[in-house]
Amino acid sequence: MNIDALVEYISTTPLLWLLITLGSFKLGIIIYEKSNKNTLLQPIIVAYFLIMGALVVSGVSYQEYFKSVEIIHFFLGPATVALALPLYNNLKHIKILFIPILITLFVAGVFSIVLAVSLLWVLGAQLPTILSMTTKSITAPIAIITSEKIGAIPSLAVGFVIITGIIGALLGTTIFKMLNIKHDTSKGFALGVISHGIGTARALEISEKAAAFSALAMGLSGIVTAIFLPLIIQIFS
Repeated sequence: MNIDALVEYISTTPLLWLLITLGSFKLGIIIYEKSNKNTLLQPIIVAYFLIMGALVVSGVSYQEYFKSVEIIHFFLGPATVALALPLYNNLKHIKILFIPILITLFVAGVFSIVLAVSLLWVLGAQLPTILSMTTKSITAPIAIITSEKIGAIPSLAVGFVIITGIIGALLGTTIFKMLNIKHDTSKGFALGVISHGIGTARALEISEKAAAFSALAMGLSGIVTAIFLPLIIQIFS
């Protein structure tokens, strides 16, 4: 196969966007390491802007892009399950704080959704947009499924998920310092509840304990939202 044929094959198959996605994330890792792990230059943030720029320049829609990288979406499930390891290693701490965990999950989850939805409602957003915001703090695979069930826009829901995760990862450490929060359990749980997978990636850099509580918060938040949000929407619709 000559070079021209290879280029044509790559550009006309899903392989192109798969390579761009993986390459963007790898470049993000390099930039992050070179910047002495600057919070503003986390790999997923760099990759997000690189991919978004490529989509804008090429004119490719999100739906087309998503179809090309579905294999990555598929592996999000196994990657999430792998977070069970730090959970298991910190099971003792989780048992001790089980009741505070449930209370925090409920209060933080409800407050986060109500605040975001209220802001969009005040600004005059359409109902599908408001509904898409309700899944902003759960991981992308669950957000896609849940948004379809409640009549939201899946692509917009994923956008809100990504933006929420990035903001949480960017500002989390600064807020912890401002509020003098020192416990890794509190840091991890906060990142998991608000910033799902991206926040958990950030928690991994803090400590294994922070990662465990972040993974726990992300999982519980996703489960609770996926089960109760469609029921609540159905009651009030």
